[in-house]
Amino acid sequence: MNIPLSVLLENTKIRMTDSVNKVIQESNLPAYLIEGILSDILAEVRKQKNFELASDYASMNEENQKSEEDKKEGEE
Repeated sequence: MNIPLSVLLENTKIRMTDSVNKVIQESNLPAYLIEGILSDILAEVRKQKNFELASDYASMNEENQKSEEDKKEGEE
């Protein structure tokens, strides 16, 4: 069964929020320190997102080149 993306996103958000709240409660750190930690985590997620996007573009370009080469070979 394929789960709709909207449901997957909402479930993930709920799980992540619950996890973050649990860590905040267990750590007893003040909010201004938690904010810095979350900012660092967000920066890491953004780096990963950029890496994945670049990889997806590279794969897409590779597939397009192969498709064009196959068309050229078929014309010969």
